[in-house]
Amino acid sequence: MNNTTKDRTTAAATPLMVLAASYLVAPWLLPVLPAILYFIYKKLSLNLAKDTTLKAFDLIISLILISIVIGLVIGSLLIVSRDGEFTIPLVSSGLLTNILIIIFGLYLIYSLLRLSITSFKGKTYNPKLSMGIFEALRGKRASNV
Repeated sequence: MNNTTKDRTTAAATPLMVLAASYLVAPWLLPVLPAILYFIYKKLSLNLAKDTTLKAFDLIISLILISIVIGLVIGSLLIVSRDGEFTIPLVSSGLLTNILIIIFGLYLIYSLLRLSITSFKGKTYNPKLSMGIFEALRGKRASNV
């Protein structure tokens, strides 16, 4: 197996491996494992796998940051509705939180699957909700910022 095929298969397996490991072993592996794999792939000179791992890591961290901001907004709306003694239909019941968790989870699974498929083809995929934070820190220009 030549280096290009090895790089493509490793790049395609990485998002699926991260998803499976976070589901089967521990949820905290979701943001940690891509960071570890990035440095391993960098040491092994697997450029496509390294870039794929960086995109997956950036997507996961971006979704975590977006979730924190939305959680703060929902929490403040709950405080306002409790102090004002009125209810906000989706927020007060907690239904909005569950809906957003399902949407973000499905988006993460979709994006990681698409990232895996496009990496196997040797192409790049930039998820829409990815902020490009670590791509910008690495020195490469982020495409959707």
